[in-house]
Amino acid sequence: MDGDYEGTKRIQYEGGATFVPVCSVCSRFVEADVVVAVNDRQKANATCSKCGRTTMVFEGYLDEP
Repeated sequence: MDGDYEGTKRIQYEGGATFVPVCSVCSRFVEADVVVAVNDRQKANATCSKCGRTTMVFEGYLDEP
């Protein structure tokens, strides 16, 4: 996935969990949930206009800005 989302905004949650706000199925931009279960990255955490409830692409735990 290196470079696939270069220049795309990131969503970072408390604790540093960082996601790329795109659907993990169809790669469309998604509407991210306000709160996500950081310990369960496989749980649906966004809504895609095509796929419905889905997961965003998890990038990792990064230092908070």
